[in-house]
Amino acid sequence: MTTHARIIIIGGGIVGVSTLYHLAKAGEKNALLLERRELTAGATWHAAGNVHTQSAYANLSALQAYSLRLYDGLADEVGQEVGSHVVGGFFLAQTKERMEEFKHLAGKFRGLGLEYELVSPSEMKDKYPLLNVSDLEGGAWDPEEGYVDPYSVTMGLAAGARKYGGKIRRNTQIDSITRLPSGHWRLTAGEEVFECEILVNCAGFWANEVAEMVGTRLPITNMEHQYLVTDTMPQVETLGYELPMIRDCDSQYYLRQEGQGLLLGPWEQDCRLAWQSGNGRAPWSFGQELFEDDWARLEDGLGAIFHRIPALETAGIKRGVNGAISFAPDGRPIIGPMPGVPNFFVACGFLGGIAQGGGIGLAMSQWILEGESELDLHFIDVARFGDWTTREFARERTHEILPIRYELIYPGIERKTGRPLKTTPIYNDLLDLNAVMGQAYGWERPLWYAPEGVEPKDEPSFERPNWWEHVGNEAKAMVAGCGLSEMSSYGKFKISGPDAEAFLNHIGSAKVPTKPNRLALSLMLNDRGGIVGDITIENSGDGTYYCVGATLGVALYQRWMEDHAGDYEVRIENITDQLSALGIAGPKSRDLLNALSGGAFDDFPFMSSKTVEIARVRCQAIRISFSGELGWELHCPMLNQKALFDALMEEGNKHDLNLMGGRAMGMLRIEKGYRSWGAEMTTEVTPHAAGLERFCSTKKDYIGRAVVDAQRSKPPQKRFFTLEVDPAAPPCWGTEPVLKDGALIGYVTSGGMGWRSGKMLAVAWIDGTGVEAGCLLEVQVLKTTYAATAVSDPVYDPNNEILLG
Repeated sequence: MTTHARIIIIGGGIVGVSTLYHLAKAGEKNALLLERRELTAGATWHAAGNVHTQSAYANLSALQAYSLRLYDGLADEVGQEVGSHVVGGFFLAQTKERMEEFKHLAGKFRGLGLEYELVSPSEMKDKYPLLNVSDLEGGAWDPEEGYVDPYSVTMGLAAGARKYGGKIRRNTQIDSITRLPSGHWRLTAGEEVFECEILVNCAGFWANEVAEMVGTRLPITNMEHQYLVTDTMPQVETLGYELPMIRDCDSQYYLRQEGQGLLLGPWEQDCRLAWQSGNGRAPWSFGQELFEDDWARLEDGLGAIFHRIPALETAGIKRGVNGAISFAPDGRPIIGPMPGVPNFFVACGFLGGIAQGGGIGLAMSQWILEGESELDLHFIDVARFGDWTTREFARERTHEILPIRYELIYPGIERKTGRPLKTTPIYNDLLDLNAVMGQAYGWERPLWYAPEGVEPKDEPSFERPNWWEHVGNEAKAMVAGCGLSEMSSYGKFKISGPDAEAFLNHIGSAKVPTKPNRLALSLMLNDRGGIVGDITIENSGDGTYYCVGATLGVALYQRWMEDHAGDYEVRIENITDQLSALGIAGPKSRDLLNALSGGAFDDFPFMSSKTVEIARVRCQAIRISFSGELGWELHCPMLNQKALFDALMEEGNKHDLNLMGGRAMGMLRIEKGYRSWGAEMTTEVTPHAAGLERFCSTKKDYIGRAVVDAQRSKPPQKRFFTLEVDPAAPPCWGTEPVLKDGALIGYVTSGGMGWRSGKMLAVAWIDGTGVEAGCLLEVQVLKTTYAATAVSDPVYDPNNEILLG
């Protein structure tokens, strides 16, 4: 006998159960959860249960805040206790650098409407009398911190799921998954058979094994993590109130009350792979089990905790908990539709599964039922990973990030492990020229170039980092002569087939160019009019189209296109790894390129392309420029990039050619009012609000057009403005609050120096009511308020005379 359901969820931890709860509550009556053993078996049952709102990502903070509020009201909803304790929490700072981070976060959370207050050591001592504050610089207070009993809250969500019509089957271990000719899924569990339309992988430790059953894989690593619980402590028992949560960010531990004792959780510096004998793979037989305690690995962490809470010297240990947790390579959840596997969703890799479970369940239900989540979640989308994320890469990166769970999150921070992985033929040449590399979607790409005598190394800061002036010099040198940028990591797609033009017109807002060698910049929108991404479309003249998009959006863009191909007879090829791209821009760029091509760049209009030979290399030259200067992109086979680069560098000596990294480009684009994917272009922002309506056709239909048309006739409630900020201010890195007459009206999304205009600039997402060019505003940076003025875009070359020259 076969059991049918429209949606089947594999995994009965808090994330799987929360997803079922939210699906059922949203009205889905045909959803079934299959659990291998008992609900919570795996990581959930032994979790510490901490729930917090703070995150480096605004929308993850929003999801975690939702979790806390959901759990706190769940008992009333389902009629059973879930052990919710909202007690507030302190974040401790032992250094001035950490207090700088807290100042940055305080502004960020204010901009998001969340409470986060800087506090003195004495204020913390008042609320937490057991705390030794003698060596603290200060701290931060978040009133929305707390904890739950993981088992009870999961059972509460399960009760809610059943109440709304969801179904749960326990002791059902999936053995195989196959795709039926109908596109539906067939699952076997012993003698039982299940079929469904949509399959959701919430299998925790076993998420990769489930993924492998459908022919894909997930980059998660299972690690051991320990905490311990003390016996009853008289100093706690006599307080008469519950102590706040503690996170000592510099000593890397968390601490909270448990009963009348304390729960101590140091993040292991000597971190360990779980199930080492199985290469990190959890046995299918593993249930509600723990590993042996290994107190030696906690020695340093416990020493720091005992220093902070002297009363622990006389406390006994009630129990230790050494369990497994699964990590993604960047420490963030992995959720969403799996690229290349239709109707297969994933939600795994949760470092903070209890804190995130409620909000993730909501987001997953929206994605499954409505095609996308309400919030922009590209930063936790499974599409941020690809085939380049090998098991060893994931393991190396996990061992880097676990010991520094509470590290200082400086702007532009880069990871060190798992590199290099994807390199272009000129990678070593750029290193020899003092390039400081960053990593994006596995690619090594230059961020900036250290001049002679300067160590090519980032020294991050919340103010002006060590690379600030050097990046400025790169921009200035490009404007004086010409600059070369490595752009090979950009996503590149070849679209072909009888319906290629019609397909691109359907998914993109701009009319596809009908003439060969012409370009169009097109926005991919969702049904709400939100910006999924942007692509440059070239008519290649042979019935095919060449599309270029954001580096970090490669897999996401491909998934979006494939999901909306429908009945179009079209072929979508990701050719990113096959082609390299170099950008040449600046007033002397035409002279340089003409010298190598026999004058091919004289008659070359903006937004057009040509096949040209530069020295010995045949390239597709595209006249487009993200810097806003006269410029071109040169696309050629990856195997030819080295020859092209050498020719450009040799001839470039005669044309003041300099190298320019991604950080300079990121600031130059702000002067031109260009929007960036993931910062200003997100699924929560429409073209009208982003000031990008000029890229939306009125002569064809496309996804999202109804929203675009409806918004054209009225000013947007929220919109982007470029701000000129007091030059004495530290740089705006994003999330800084924007004020008008002292009232919060928005926050910064991007910032930097306008090296050509000489102005400190920021892009702000604000309530547009009553704001126009010339309006006086304020920006709060590191808890200090600075004057700012709304200005008209673009700040540089407003009539595009240089760009079109």
